[in-house]
Amino acid sequence: MTIVAVNVLWLLLVCLCHLGVVSSVFGEPGMGARIQSKALDPTKRMKPSQAFHFAYQDYLKGHYDLALSEFQKVVDDFPESSLAAEAYFYIGECYDQQGNLKEAARALTTLIERHGTSRQVPAALFKLGKVMVKAGHPHKAKAYWSKLIKDFRGSPEAKLAVQRLKRLP
Repeated sequence: MTIVAVNVLWLLLVCLCHLGVVSSVFGEPGMGARIQSKALDPTKRMKPSQAFHFAYQDYLKGHYDLALSEFQKVVDDFPESSLAAEAYFYIGECYDQQGNLKEAARALTTLIERHGTSRQVPAALFKLGKVMVKAGHPHKAKAYWSKLIKDFRGSPEAKLAVQRLKRLP
């Protein structure tokens, strides 16, 4: 292989990394690691589990803005998937991590309204209570946790809610 061919291949790899078609050489998302254009959008070629996996990995790395947009694409592109409810939960988590409690509550409420039979509902109710406490609304936290205890008696989240209710004024 000539030096020119190697340079052309290297340039092609760098361009593909920049466009997000392949992961960067170092495994970190670089500029443009996720495509916004629908024509090149990787979620259009992925299964819901793959799209969710990429979003979750960014969430774990603390890349909350990137994770938010990726979780939003999961709910937009795969609204009927069971992972849509989980994506709404993590949208709430990302907003909570960023201190945007209003949007966190909105995402968790959306999860409950659109996916009322999901296994994520107890976790969303518990998290909503925590968000309300942070936002200075303990009376709303009591309402969410009481509903959780009533509707999901025996769940791990309901047991935690009982403990949290005892600590509220």
